[in-house]
Amino acid sequence: MYEEFKIDERIEKLSQEVEEELADIFKSINKQCELNSMKVLNAFQEYNVSEMHFGTTTGYGYGDIGRDTIENIFARVLGAEDALVRNQFISGTHALTVTLFAMLRPEETMLSITGKPYDTLDEVIGIVENKSSLKAHNVNYEQIDLIDSNFNIEVIKKRVSKNDIKLITIQRSRGYALRKSLQVEEIEKAIKAIREVNNTAIIMLDNCYGEFVQVGSLIKNLGGGIAPNGAYVAGKKDLIELVAERLTAPGLGKEVGPTLGINKNFLQGLFMAPSVVANSLKTAIFASRMLEKLGYK
Repeated sequence: MYEEFKIDERIEKLSQEVEEELADIFKSINKQCELNSMKVLNAFQEYNVSEMHFGTTTGYGYGDIGRDTIENIFARVLGAEDALVRNQFISGTHALTVTLFAMLRPEETMLSITGKPYDTLDEVIGIVENKSSLKAHNVNYEQIDLIDSNFNIEVIKKRVSKNDIKLITIQRSRGYALRKSLQVEEIEKAIKAIREVNNTAIIMLDNCYGEFVQVGSLIKNLGGGIAPNGAYVAGKKDLIELVAERLTAPGLGKEVGPTLGINKNFLQGLFMAPSVVANSLKTAIFASRMLEKLGYK
């Protein structure tokens, strides 16, 4: 016989205290969850999501109405002109790589204004030598480091004002660094500062775990824990077409890409994403406060 499992009364009491202490924060998260849920629901209604969108295609994937509708919904939810949402993307890093190679040509320059990106992009950029990197294709790379986990606005403005930068990249999450993740307001301020002196550079934001929460790939936030793989890119229509042609082939772009039965998972994951993200956030905050109460930093 297994001994009956019992919760330590002290821990149970402490957890109740913490839950009461965090009530206002949880209420705020619930409100944001409601707003995000309405944003998703409105997009579903606008594009008349129904059983036919759960269908599948094989082979080349021409005429997949479910895939096309999913991409319209993602664009609507994210406030973009267009989106590319594909199970052919292996990960967020793959989506970033395809985007970078779609945008940059030999002798052009990309600039990271959040310091060195994820370690997974080291060989993509050429920070670590690789024969398939952007550097190997004569694409130049520069970076401007953050100061106290925030943008160095004056240095950024001075550099981009020369108008010789093709693409500016911003990594929202801390990734593997020990800095704080960037807030939307901070990113907005930086982009406005860039646009004061440069209207031509492409600005690429790596959303990395940032969807529906203040702090890319579909196996995280927007997949709602349901999408088994995939990633997305969203933005201006002409740029999304370049990314699509890099993922598939020039002349084919978004027209091909079999969904292989994934449409229902993508739609269900997106529908659940606001509540899944909210619950994840509340759990993290609750656990952090519990640990603080027990003497941990």
